[in-house]
Amino acid sequence: MSAQVKKEAVSYRFMLPLVLGTMMNPLNSTMLATALIPLCNSFKVSVGQGAILITSLYVTSTIAQPVMGRLADLFSAKKINTLGFILVMIAAIIGVVAPSISWLVVSRIILGLGTSAAYPSAMALINRKYAQANKPVPGNVLGIVAISSQVSMILGPVLGGLLTQYLGWKGIFFINIPWVLLAVYLSRAIPDYPAAPITVKESLFKKLDVIGILIFSLFLLSFMFLFIQRPFMWELIIPPVLLLILLIVWERKEQTPFIDVRLLADRPALLLVYLRTLATNYVLYIMLYALPQWIEGIKHLQPAKTGLMMLPDSIVAIGVGLLISKSTKLFRQNLLGVVFMVITCIGFYLLNAQVSIFMIFILTIILGVAEGLNMIANQALLNIEAPLAQKGVSFGLYRTFGYLGAILSSTQLKTLFHEGITDQRFHQLSYTVGISCSLLILLLIPLWIRRRSLSAAAQAPVS
Repeated sequence: MSAQVKKEAVSYRFMLPLVLGTMMNPLNSTMLATALIPLCNSFKVSVGQGAILITSLYVTSTIAQPVMGRLADLFSAKKINTLGFILVMIAAIIGVVAPSISWLVVSRIILGLGTSAAYPSAMALINRKYAQANKPVPGNVLGIVAISSQVSMILGPVLGGLLTQYLGWKGIFFINIPWVLLAVYLSRAIPDYPAAPITVKESLFKKLDVIGILIFSLFLLSFMFLFIQRPFMWELIIPPVLLLILLIVWERKEQTPFIDVRLLADRPALLLVYLRTLATNYVLYIMLYALPQWIEGIKHLQPAKTGLMMLPDSIVAIGVGLLISKSTKLFRQNLLGVVFMVITCIGFYLLNAQVSIFMIFILTIILGVAEGLNMIANQALLNIEAPLAQKGVSFGLYRTFGYLGAILSSTQLKTLFHEGITDQRFHQLSYTVGISCSLLILLLIPLWIRRRSLSAAAQAPVS
């Protein structure tokens, strides 16, 4: 009995600092929402100018997640996790004493780098811990990591509002200081799992694949630039396409590539996880961003009431995530996740100014079920497909594909709602969301075929 308690206590001490770390990125992304206007007023800049504080962290995180994951794979994942905490501390101090908006941009960029280290290094540490014990990673452990991000997304605007009200906008930067100190203190319980040492004959520049990282970063920047232009210019597709081709060619010839394209070719199931993540996040973020705007613009509810209307979505997502986290029936989870997204899509199409608040409430619950199913199933599938030695960069890329889906959704919403929100424009979203859901169903077919083949192989008699 005491041994069991001790085992659980060690697991608790191991997980808590990792959870605190993974919460920092979404927390700092969402806290700014309630502090942006006071911050802009303080520096006498417009909210449009202040929006660079949002995009600077967002773009940095999109690029930095796989980079930090790569560093965690090459070196000690614990050291990279600690490095992330140090960068967050530096960013927090700069943010608190920043004399201008430019210094705040610097703070947010460093904050993006620091918070990007937490998730991929945490996943690398978790996998190495259980691999050392010759055990698979429990589903509830993966679920805790996934759900912690969801919790921090809910906590962010609330905490940001409280901090801004009682400490001013600097409070959203200051809160990172005690947060980091607590996480670093608790991190002492995390054992170190160093990777294979780099020999004298190996060049760190070559081992890290700096050229590959630069090409990948330029590809992401050109891809994001393509979708923020108004009006959309088709000729801007050429740079990201050329950079993607260059990235594939370069990484194929590298012995230690930043993105192992040969692995993706050998393991198409891994690539399909990334594509499903991009499509899933596109659908979910469209729904999460569009519905509140429609509620405020068409139903004319105040922001506070709109926030309460969306609260069931987050609560249900967390509850569903906790409920299914121990399940190993990942295909069923993915299928149900897509089914609930399709139901939500149909609900979007049926919404109009005459719809009751109760029906909107039901729709947010269905959306929460879809969100909870997908965030657990996709992460669990990735953990199965990614090699142990590349867990860090694999989970970093997982976050990057998720960000790309969010960027695509926010770009479409800006284009569609730039002249105001109407039922007709809102219904147009259901068409593109329906196409994405159809694509997700097609992407489930290879997973179903593989599941059938693995089941047949397991049942085959041993000769």
